[in-house]
Amino acid sequence: MDGPAPEEVLAQVKRILAEPGFSSSDPMRNVLLYLAMHGVEQPGKPVKEFEIATNALGRGDDYDPRSDSTVRVVASRLRSKLAEYYTQEGSADPVIISIPKGAYVVSGSYRTNGHSNGYSNGNGHSNGEHKAIEKPAAPMRRTFLAAGVAAIAGAGGGFWFGRRGSRPEIPWQVSTFWHEFLDPAAPILVYSNPAFRGTTTTGLRLPAFAHPSDGPVNDLYTGSGEVMAVRDISRQLSRLGVDARVKRAQLFTWDDAESSDLIFVGGQEQNEPMGQLPKLEKFNLKPESEGPMASHGAVQNEHPGPDEARYYVSSEDRENGTEFAIVALTRGVTPEKRILVLAGVRTLGTEGAAAAVCNPTILGEILQKLGVAAGKPVPSFEALFEFRIRGGAPLDPKLRILHRRTERPAGL
Repeated sequence: MDGPAPEEVLAQVKRILAEPGFSSSDPMRNVLLYLAMHGVEQPGKPVKEFEIATNALGRGDDYDPRSDSTVRVVASRLRSKLAEYYTQEGSADPVIISIPKGAYVVSGSYRTNGHSNGYSNGNGHSNGEHKAIEKPAAPMRRTFLAAGVAAIAGAGGGFWFGRRGSRPEIPWQVSTFWHEFLDPAAPILVYSNPAFRGTTTTGLRLPAFAHPSDGPVNDLYTGSGEVMAVRDISRQLSRLGVDARVKRAQLFTWDDAESSDLIFVGGQEQNEPMGQLPKLEKFNLKPESEGPMASHGAVQNEHPGPDEARYYVSSEDRENGTEFAIVALTRGVTPEKRILVLAGVRTLGTEGAAAAVCNPTILGEILQKLGVAAGKPVPSFEALFEFRIRGGAPLDPKLRILHRRTERPAGL
């Protein structure tokens, strides 16, 4: 039997994009939407990795897939996320969306037990055959598809076609939250860059767990979550018309701190400059080298309130467990500047924290709890987030606790 018609595939993509699990990851959402729209606009034409990078992920013309695996990493996570969706929220959906390995194309199939009336096109049930989006047969169908694409773009929550497409209107939650980071003096984005001992062959160990015999000091690494976080924050600021200055922690100095807003990506154990700031009021990361629960990373709640725990411990399973992260907005070294801290217990928590502050829905929840109206200044706060980790990706961000800070400069 025939597979789903193009409008059915697009309607199913729209349904998937509306799910909370996809709203927390711009890269996966953008790639899925780009491939779906490409299948309608240019049916049967293969999509190249370079096209996805520049049109869906905002990369420049210097993107080289031979040395940069961003597209392949996002596509792999998207395949895993789609598979997870159909075992949970989409377990009863009649149309199954997939991206076959070895190709960048959105493919649709019916469940083997048929499809519901809501998606029926008069063809009856199917044997589960996959069908990529094909060219519509009639002008009427083409009109319907255009409307479907427009609806998906709305559900996507701010899809961006990079430099080659028009940029969407910025949601008020985003412009309000990021307003104070948009000064002419661009913010400095400092990502964690810990000094390890050892090599990739013998193993890399943080100094607290290493011995001089483990090998030379190496300070050229960062976590995969920090890489994704830097990309997400840089892209968000670019949408707002600002090009952040990105520095790895080992090269950062405080010379510009008095005149620049700062964004720290990663916790103080891996982001050395952040460790020079006073501890946060409410939440701090417990180093894995310290007790209690030595070797377990956790967020430490300095002043637990009713029904709050002292420690929020990440699960031992790093690929399919639970992760926690801190999002904190404080005053900078001088009162007119700000510092944003995005610090996961582990690298995927940092990635999730960055995605959260780029998500209008999550930002709206934060602003509502702080009592901030559109366009008004955002007070200093500290927030604890929890994420589900599935297939090495942070999903379903939950704002567990929000603490309003005392307004004062961070100092040094």
